[in-house]
Amino acid sequence: MKVLVNATPLLSPLTGIGQYIRHLFTAMQQTGKTELRLYTGVRCLDMVTLPPEGVSAARQRGYNWLQRVLPRPRTLRRVAEKLMFARHSRWQGKNALYHEPNYIALPYAGPLVLTVCDMSCFDHPETHPQERVRLMEKHFPESLQRADQIIVISNSAGYALQRWFGIEPGRITTTYLAADARFRPRDPATLAPALAGLGLTPAQYILSVGTLEPRKNLGTLFAAYAGLPARLRERYPLVVAGMSGWLTGQLLRSAEDMVKRREIRFLGYVPDALIPPLFAGAAVFSYPSRYEGFGLPVLEAMASGVPVITSNTTSLPEVVGDAGVMLDPDDVQGLTNRLQQMLEDRVAAATLGGLGLARAQTFSWARCADETLAVYEAALAGRGVRVG
Repeated sequence: MKVLVNATPLLSPLTGIGQYIRHLFTAMQQTGKTELRLYTGVRCLDMVTLPPEGVSAARQRGYNWLQRVLPRPRTLRRVAEKLMFARHSRWQGKNALYHEPNYIALPYAGPLVLTVCDMSCFDHPETHPQERVRLMEKHFPESLQRADQIIVISNSAGYALQRWFGIEPGRITTTYLAADARFRPRDPATLAPALAGLGLTPAQYILSVGTLEPRKNLGTLFAAYAGLPARLRERYPLVVAGMSGWLTGQLLRSAEDMVKRREIRFLGYVPDALIPPLFAGAAVFSYPSRYEGFGLPVLEAMASGVPVITSNTTSLPEVVGDAGVMLDPDDVQGLTNRLQQMLEDRVAAATLGGLGLARAQTFSWARCADETLAVYEAALAGRGVRVG
């Protein structure tokens, strides 16, 4: 089975879609059932390959600069992608299947599988840059019409897709994500050297992870953290790891005093090798997001044996089940109380961490790959293409 994948998100520092591509297609390679071609702009690769982190970070800085000096940079970038993709797709043959993991498919005449991670641009357009919303409104409906099959990463995302566009259920398949094997409980002694470079001590910080942008709801977390007793804030700083995104001015101003006191620490983008120890070393993981397509950081924290406090919205109950604390995303006092409980009652924290670890092990990238292959087969069969 020939599969052409738009893998350009691998070129930038990895966020959710990049991680999806990385782990899904690594697992798919191991099945031996596909001939993968991963389109990365100027060339196609036959295996998942990440650029050196310094290169990807420099590329992102360059793109951020272009966004400031060029009109409509996303539109210009898409025009360039179309031209290069057309060149590479001609080499694959007419029976190759094209998988677009990033919402908007490039022009292609053959079978198309589209992954839709969430519908936040439509459900909450105010939380996105206006240019992104316009691009989605213009091109996403046409991509949905062209798609032979559509993958969503939670039932919640599938329901939102049906609500907005009336897609028939037979074209939609849910394939849950998983935590990579690198996320696991670790001994504090082995964590100490890695965390020392970040100025952290194992089991002595609260962690939150994600791009700084409105729907991650960090303002609620900051307000809840501010409500903790001073002795706990002194002992357990709130550590936020993730790149700066958009519409963050008010959020950062709300944290200024606690940042000055070193109670809140913004790490920015953390190198990939340090992410697993950063998770495993946390005393508690808090993720009060208002809206998720899946919520992979929550599952990664659970796989690390760390107690999780998150929201009770969208896909998060599907991920957490009964293995974490879930609250209304506006419940500041409830979040304060639960953070204090997890920090002061380490037996309760360890019990919750154990429940999360057990649940995380029920998710699998191998299963995600198998389920994705079944979607490919359905798409090809619908076009009359024989597999094998």
